[in-house]
Amino acid sequence: MSDADDTGRGDWSAPGAPDADQQDTTWVEHAPTAPVGPDPETVVLGAQPTVVDATLPPPPPPPAWSSPASPAPAAPAPPVGPRPVGPPPSWGPPSGPPTGVQPWSGAALPGVAGWGAVPVAPKPGVVPLRPLGLGEILDGAISYIRRDPRTVLGIAAVISLITAALQFVALLVFGTGFLNLSTSTGPLDETALVSSLTGLVSAIAVTTVISFVLQITATGMLTVAMSRAVLGRRVTASEAWALTRPRLLALVGVTLLVGLTVSLAFLGGLAVAIGLGALVATSVDPAAGFLLGFALGAAAIVLSIWLAIRLLLAPVIVVLEKAGVVQSMRRSTRLVTGAWWRTFGIYTLTVFLSYLLSQALSFPAAIIAGLLPFATGPDSAGIVLAVTSSLSSLIAGMITLPFLAGVTSLLYIDRRIRREALDLELQRASAAGV
Repeated sequence: MSDADDTGRGDWSAPGAPDADQQDTTWVEHAPTAPVGPDPETVVLGAQPTVVDATLPPPPPPPAWSSPASPAPAAPAPPVGPRPVGPPPSWGPPSGPPTGVQPWSGAALPGVAGWGAVPVAPKPGVVPLRPLGLGEILDGAISYIRRDPRTVLGIAAVISLITAALQFVALLVFGTGFLNLSTSTGPLDETALVSSLTGLVSAIAVTTVISFVLQITATGMLTVAMSRAVLGRRVTASEAWALTRPRLLALVGVTLLVGLTVSLAFLGGLAVAIGLGALVATSVDPAAGFLLGFALGAAAIVLSIWLAIRLLLAPVIVVLEKAGVVQSMRRSTRLVTGAWWRTFGIYTLTVFLSYLLSQALSFPAAIIAGLLPFATGPDSAGIVLAVTSSLSSLIAGMITLPFLAGVTSLLYIDRRIRREALDLELQRASAAGV
């Protein structure tokens, strides 16, 4: 149906003529019936032309399910004026069941032929606005880096550079002394060795905490960048920080709580496995105790992985939906329900690909670290270790941070499209230019 039909002003007939399917309701004066025989006083009046009142509305268009008897005239041009701008898309959970068209579930669609064919959907940004496949998620995570490398790689580079610098200082100050004491051929000074080891462990702990907070900050900022890239928008690093800063405390809290939950499930299950295995081994049979401990340990690993995947989307929900810590964990559980294996497979593949890529890029640094001590002597081993470790951390962070954050954000968007028809709201927002 044309645009004119939508507005109620469509006219399938020629202008000024009555519709072919309607009876003409205007009054037409005809000649009276003449009596038998000639009557000179009778004046025969012919049919007068039809007069159409201009104030009357035009005849209604034909029904949508019928076809016109003649080709329809060209539709009138749409009115010129500013496009109406609707409200921006809300990343929050829907207040009620979605109205209108439901999200595509894989069933056959009109006009789409072929087994397994997917509907054509608009693609204003890095991914089409419909349920996403594995290739589209991975491609979208790379495309948003290529689309706005200044922001995405800039955020990852700054965070990774700070982390690498802290690691370099910790290893240079404390690691060199510990390495020299542990490899010394003279009498071993146990007090100095313990002091150096304590300083090294403390420095690594402080560096780990700071790096943890920095990486969480980078994840939140990259999540904001991906949410804009889906609609074809760009965001600067300052804008991403302004949107992430109010949610930083909640983001740190949910990351710590998720990590604590997964760790308790793993360590608690492992402790139970060791305890029961040892008890059965000493009281019943060693082989039975070993098998029981092994089975319970494997169950603890499976439980921790299951919890980690179910809570995977909680940081994204904290940033985009501005939800609380516990609320975001519950909502992540609801979104992942019914798609645990799919989420697990995509995220595991992403982690594996990120590891391979970071190792490939940091391999030259590892080669240099192995060759430099032969060229400069054993005294520079500590400096070489600090440089190469920091450089590897920098390269790995620049690669893995944007890629993992992009895939996690797209997993969240895909789950909301499949469960809550988020693609319809995003399509309306994209069409309105919001």
